[in-house]
Amino acid sequence: MLIKAEPIIDAVESIIKENKLRESDFKIIFPSPAKETFTQKYSYTFSKQENLIFVCWRYEWIDYRRELYMQKYYPKQFEKISLWQFILLWWEVATMTMIESIARLVPWVIKESESWQNESYSLKENMQNLEEPNYTRPENVKWFSVPDILLTWNSEEIDKWRKDNSILL
Repeated sequence: MLIKAEPIIDAVESIIKENKLRESDFKIIFPSPAKETFTQKYSYTFSKQENLIFVCWRYEWIDYRRELYMQKYYPKQFEKISLWQFILLWWEVATMTMIESIARLVPWVIKESESWQNESYSLKENMQNLEEPNYTRPENVKWFSVPDILLTWNSEEIDKWRKDNSILL
């Protein structure tokens, strides 16, 4: 089952017109089984974008003329992005995943910027998947203890310990 192109085109045009968007103001994102895979780099890029227009759909696909239209009139704004190499029935799921990843990088969404700046995939770490062991209370769980250095409150030593104990996943 295919979705008609015209309602999709009209919806996108309506959003652009009603919000008086200029070319530099927005991206049109089609979650799809595309070559381009959504990564944390996209999250960083899109989190700086003023407006994102996600086009969700169901079933098989959308009439190809919507893509021809977008490529002709919005070549710099139009992006087809996949979550990975699989097919979904409801592309709202892919869209929600992308929005979650993007929104957490918008400065006011998570109060403490350090929470998202020191992630496994971060610009600071050149997008390598670095992860360090994390601990919470209680101090001892089944013969395993929190490393002593983490109990010292010495932030410089703790940062050094974290860096030394990070692993590339």
